[in-house]
Amino acid sequence: MKIKRFVGDSFSEVMRQAKEQMGNDAVILHSRRYKEGGLFGLFGREKFEITVAMDENGRNDNQATPTPAEDNVEIKEADSSQFAVHSASEILQEIKLMKDMVEELRERIDDDGGSQDIIDRNSRLLYKHLVSRHVDEKLANRIVKTVEERAEAGQVHDYAHIRNLCVQVIAELIRKPRDIEFKKGKTRVVALIGPTGVGKTTTIAKLAARFSLIEKKKIGLITLDTYRIAAVEQLKIYADIMGLPLQVVYKPSDLKAAVEHFSNRDLVFIDTAGRSPRNDEQMAELVALLREAEPDEVILVLSATTNSDDLLDTFKRFNIMKIDKIIFTKLDETNCYGSILNTVHRTKKRLSYVTNGQNVPDDIELLNDIQIAQMIVGDDSAS
Repeated sequence: MKIKRFVGDSFSEVMRQAKEQMGNDAVILHSRRYKEGGLFGLFGREKFEITVAMDENGRNDNQATPTPAEDNVEIKEADSSQFAVHSASEILQEIKLMKDMVEELRERIDDDGGSQDIIDRNSRLLYKHLVSRHVDEKLANRIVKTVEERAEAGQVHDYAHIRNLCVQVIAELIRKPRDIEFKKGKTRVVALIGPTGVGKTTTIAKLAARFSLIEKKKIGLITLDTYRIAAVEQLKIYADIMGLPLQVVYKPSDLKAAVEHFSNRDLVFIDTAGRSPRNDEQMAELVALLREAEPDEVILVLSATTNSDDLLDTFKRFNIMKIDKIIFTKLDETNCYGSILNTVHRTKKRLSYVTNGQNVPDDIELLNDIQIAQMIVGDDSAS
């Protein structure tokens, strides 16, 4: 019986040495992995060792006979009877060796930048978080797939890095929100439409205050919301406080004259009555009004507290007026903003302002795409 120990930088290397020098019939007696060098066992270079035995009578004569002087080889002579009791141990050691070889393969994949287990775990956490933020499941899956494709090999273990990539991907889907656009020397007419209860009148007051007080634009206000006396009175109060002119229109034929009355203004806001998107008669009336006004922009006002399916249905019904942008209100009444992403992505319309309270003129903002994306992702306890 001849016993030899082989040492190398990997199990595949020492197995190759063993097969070349001892043949395929050699039996593994022992295997281990250890570190060589370093300081107090730290930072050492990993080494692999196997000890194999071979019956000299069955050895292939064509194999080269190694000498004790060969690198990483140690030869010990022993009576073969000493190893008869080791058959069970040899089997266990061989199983252990196979496990170690599998582990080595996994480590090589990690070294090559795969780290799929980490990516998969982080992906699951990210997907679960996005869905909890009311992001549509299919869209959440698409976002996670894109994040996986962009993840850098050296940072796949860092969930915070994965989350930041998610913010970037969502920002690209949102695109840059757009302000009201002006053309020099031309009055800009902007109509706000939307279902009942989303806060159109308050939003117009906030926009009027922003453009008159901050942007120093000359503003005119028109209200068509004569269904509710309170809405007219509310806008009158705001107009008086800000010193802005207000025209109240009761029928479509008067609307064009009201718009022309403000031809010396930079910006004219039209406040429309809230309509039920499922009431065909009300929607037809709104279409007739806007046809008379010929607005430069039609902005749909939606509430962030509404679920995604209803938001999409509302958009489709109001889009007979050819919507240009979307404003989301009531951000202060919810903590989950995935419905904003779902709506903007599915309608392909640009987001404009968002409102987060009732205070005029303060609670309105034109956020950038990254800010919106961060708001959608929110706090993530998984990180």
